[in-house]
Amino acid sequence: MKIAVISFTKAGSVLCAKLTTCFMEMGEECCGYMSQRFLDRLAEQPGICAAGESVSQWTGRMFGQVDGLIYIGASGIAVRAIAPYLKDKMSDPAVVVVDEQGRYAVSLLSGHVGGANELAQRAAMILGAEAVVTTASDVQGLTAIDVWAKKHSLRLADRELAKRTAAALVNGDPVGFYSDYQIKGNLPLGYVREQFCCDNVWITCHIRPEPDSSIAKFLPEGGRILRLIPRALTIGIGCRKGVPSEHLEAAIRRVFETFNLDLSAVIRIASVDLKSSEEGLLALSEKLGIEFVTFSAKQLEKVSGVFSESEFVRSVVGTGSVCERAAMAAAGEGAKLLVRKQAQDGVTVAVAEQMFEIDGD
Repeated sequence: MKIAVISFTKAGSVLCAKLTTCFMEMGEECCGYMSQRFLDRLAEQPGICAAGESVSQWTGRMFGQVDGLIYIGASGIAVRAIAPYLKDKMSDPAVVVVDEQGRYAVSLLSGHVGGANELAQRAAMILGAEAVVTTASDVQGLTAIDVWAKKHSLRLADRELAKRTAAALVNGDPVGFYSDYQIKGNLPLGYVREQFCCDNVWITCHIRPEPDSSIAKFLPEGGRILRLIPRALTIGIGCRKGVPSEHLEAAIRRVFETFNLDLSAVIRIASVDLKSSEEGLLALSEKLGIEFVTFSAKQLEKVSGVFSESEFVRSVVGTGSVCERAAMAAAGEGAKLLVRKQAQDGVTVAVAEQMFEIDGD
């Protein structure tokens, strides 16, 4: 976590230095800022800098650079400083306020997704202070779905549904819990496994439930499903030389739409190493923000399974199947082939699903 701490008084500078040192010792990237007049006696301490600008300017500069901001002083200073830069809970950094006597560490902004609740608790532990957390689910001892999703590296498909799900939880309404993947252990308080409720969460790589699936059949009228999406899919791709990235992307999107798969579930794209410098694939990887990996023909031949083989492809690249074998190779041990080779206009696409398990709370 990248953290910035700022103080405004002599007493606050002592706390600023202590927090900066301790967070750095914990392995976090942390820098403390204070007035030059309080800096002299701390100038040799690593991570301590002079705050040579107004708190508003400092906040604006830091807001897009760090994961957490800690203000040591009155909460009103922090509120006025951050107000012009607020966007939404999914992107705003964690903001914590510590009083200059070090008695309280208050989670002020982005308590769940941004991690301010946790940051406040860590700051309180360092200072021997009391953490102040006011989010409803935490006060009730519940686990908000955005926190649970972040902990398990799952993406929320719909922010508004996530808010409604959180509201249902704090209002005492049960939330149904479904998963296409194995969950070890218990679910957090308030969630019920495979019981259809008005609000439900579903861990899946699919966009919508199939019409004949139980989750669609027995969902109450007006029932809502919040999807939590794991990065569990790999795309294997083969193509002619010089195919533009737009053509490749269109082919992938057609396959994902046809097979009801969410592109945001993809963790990597794979091909044979002869395509390692293919401009279209490299451009596509950069545009989608998805890792591109390649394997030698020898490595692909060692992948076990039944694949769609082509002797012509074997004569050219050294293996009879590029997209299917590459998808499975990128997915690793225990993977399964979800979509077999789909060919169109010089592009072949296959999709594999890697083994994915979740440790419950």
